[in-house]
Amino acid sequence: MAANVESTGQEAPEMPEAIPPKPRRPARSQDELQRINEARARRQGRREPVSVSAARTPEGKLDFEPPHNDGQGWLARLTDALGTGSDHFALAQLRLLVGMLPPTDNAPQTILNSLLAAVEGIRPLNEAEGMLAVQMASTHHVAMECLARTSRASNFLELEANGVLATKLLRTYALQLETLTKLRRGGSQKVTVEHVHVYQGAQAIVGNASAPGGGQYGNGGQAHELTGPTANALPDCRSLLRQDPAGNGVPVASSAGEEAVPNARRRTG
Repeated sequence: MAANVESTGQEAPEMPEAIPPKPRRPARSQDELQRINEARARRQGRREPVSVSAARTPEGKLDFEPPHNDGQGWLARLTDALGTGSDHFALAQLRLLVGMLPPTDNAPQTILNSLLAAVEGIRPLNEAEGMLAVQMASTHHVAMECLARTSRASNFLELEANGVLATKLLRTYALQLETLTKLRRGGSQKVTVEHVHVYQGAQAIVGNASAPGGGQYGNGGQAHELTGPTANALPDCRSLLRQDPAGNGVPVASSAGEEAVPNARRRTG
């Protein structure tokens, strides 16, 4: 006997569609394996940067500690990475880097170790360079965050605000890098001059050469005559050389007498 099924007037719930399986990734090629081995060999030649173990407590506080049981050895590496012999200085700079992490970050250890790697990569030589390295790592971190917010902006005001701030931070980073370069070369600048030829009777001039009366040109753009030692920059050649075995000068044109060359000055009206 067939059972009677009462109709409730409601449609049966739809069954969820099956999630298609992910396509299998292609196998690694021999060329890729060779590049991987070369990259591993280069990585072994680099220093492994100092790192920390960091995690957030349920209250949102960030706790960090050495990644292994040798705390004194880890502290020695941290001070070396910051170019100092002071444990207090090194821990204070580490706390400044910890302060760069937002409280909502779910991966604080990754970002903090990235900042430490950037600082150690600069290889500070003293406390001044150590502080500058911390500033550079922090500036880069915030600048990239502003660039990311710029790309996700939903309106023009948000786009402009984050874009302008990112530009200022990137310029600041460039100035910090320039400051580090000046510190390491002692604040002096090296100027290299190549292929300077000084002929007989001439004088070499280093810098801007200006004509009498101020500026490079006088009399409204009309050049002045040469005066002083620069007037004798070329050797005295009373006659131009030509293909003449006797070495005679160029003959004077007919119906023209010998006169002094007038000064190179503009005539007044």
